[in-house]
Amino acid sequence: MNIGKIEEKVEAIKKILDPERAKRERAKERAKGVAKGLAIGSFIGGLAGIFFAPDKGENTRRRAKKELEKAKDILENNMVEGKQKFEGFMEEHKETINDKLMTVKDKFKCKCNAEATEEDKPEEKVD
Repeated sequence: MNIGKIEEKVEAIKKILDPERAKRERAKERAKGVAKGLAIGSFIGGLAGIFFAPDKGENTRRRAKKELEKAKDILENNMVEGKQKFEGFMEEHKETINDKLMTVKDKFKCKCNAEATEEDKPEEKVD
C-alpha cells in the first residue's frame, strides 16, 4: 500500500475519532492569523508614525532603531510563550494522543490482517 494513502486513511480515522479536532484546528489557525496581523500591524504603524513625524533624520533613525528593537523583543517573547504553551499542551494531552494512536494502529492492523486472510482464501467457482 502507498504511504500517502495510509497517511490519508490515518487522518480520516483521526477525524472520525475526534470530530472536535477540525474546530480546534480552525480556532488555532484564526488565533495565529490574528497574532500575525497584530504584530505586522503594530510594526507598520510604528514605522509610519516615526517616518511621518516632523523631526530630524538622525532622531528618526534613532527612534526607528528603538522601535525595531521593541518589535524584536515582543516577537521573541511571543515565540517563547508559544513554545511553552505548545509544550504544556503536549504534556497535558500526551496520554490521550498515545491512546488514540494505539487505537488507530490496532484498527489498521486488524483491517490489514482481515484483508490478508481474505487473499489467502481460495476463490469459489460459480457455475
